[in-house]
Amino acid sequence: MNNQPENLMVLDLDALASNLDYTKHRAGSEKRMIASIKANAYGHDVSLIAGALHEKRVDMLATGNIDDARILRACGVDTPLLLFAYATAENTVNAAKEGFISTIPNLTSAISLDAMTSVPIPVYLKIDCGLGRLGAPLSIAKDFVTKVFQLKNLKIEGIYTHVPFSDVASSPWAQGKLDQFDKLVEELESNGYSIPVTQAMGSCCVLAGLRDKSNAVCVGHALYGLSPFSSEQASTAQHLRPVVHSVSSTLIHIGHHKKGSDIATGGLYGTESAHNVGVIPLGLAMGMRAPIGNKEMVVLVKGKRCQIMAVSLEHITINLDNVENVDIGDRVTIIGREGDESISLQELACVWQVTPLQALMSMSGRFSVRSI
Repeated sequence: MNNQPENLMVLDLDALASNLDYTKHRAGSEKRMIASIKANAYGHDVSLIAGALHEKRVDMLATGNIDDARILRACGVDTPLLLFAYATAENTVNAAKEGFISTIPNLTSAISLDAMTSVPIPVYLKIDCGLGRLGAPLSIAKDFVTKVFQLKNLKIEGIYTHVPFSDVASSPWAQGKLDQFDKLVEELESNGYSIPVTQAMGSCCVLAGLRDKSNAVCVGHALYGLSPFSSEQASTAQHLRPVVHSVSSTLIHIGHHKKGSDIATGGLYGTESAHNVGVIPLGLAMGMRAPIGNKEMVVLVKGKRCQIMAVSLEHITINLDNVENVDIGDRVTIIGREGDESISLQELACVWQVTPLQALMSMSGRFSVRSI
């Protein structure tokens, strides 16, 4: 019996490698691969994921968190690292000194950065092709890029945009945006402005089979076996494998309640029959939440589906009535397979009425993480 309660997430790095190979195949072997590891590698574990991607020799890693970037360098990951739209001019200068490449989203930031350094700093330029978040709008992008080229202390190594869509029916809109970005790059090149790395397609574009003339793609969702679409609309998503192999916890208490017991858990005031109730050290503080509406939320104990009775701040209470020979210290599976039964990330997300990525983000960084 394991007396040390542990909340554990296990990652399948073979699945990560498979997803990477598949997206490379879909995008085209001539494309450079920029792997997005932002937000703790989409709620997985940035150190494990980045280490595996480094071994697979991706062309670049990209994150919005310089602390994560520093951790990766300390772990020996020396893959080129792009910072998505990184903060102030001063911070960008410091990031360059540490060997990171920052993103410039507007002319004001570019001018401020140029004034703060006397040595050329490598940067990527961000263009807004319709997301409306960061970057120079496409309507002024050519003017933006040409003016940045005039700044003597900025070395433009890449230009990129983001063309996301959550419904495959929006593919024609996305293809139009890709075409507009291609036209921008062609116009810049015809005017003598050559940029080594160009990128517009992400997971949704790659999985939907869209095409562009850029020489790189930046993939996030697909690497982790997550569909970027609101439902499984793209047949290509079926080839992805979830990187989260399992999420589990440990039984820390078992209560035996006789018929007629007056207990609050699950609203059992005056039980009509005896109940065995288990407790695991997970709760709202660990990213768990109660099911929405009348949906049933379950875990697996010894290969049996056990209903969750209550979710509190630091604990989950489960019904163990249909499990025999259960002991304190036994593992409880929240996501994963035990025998003939399994619970997928998709099932858990459905119970919470969120996307699989949102479910992962609620748990991000709160579990011990290992790989298989």
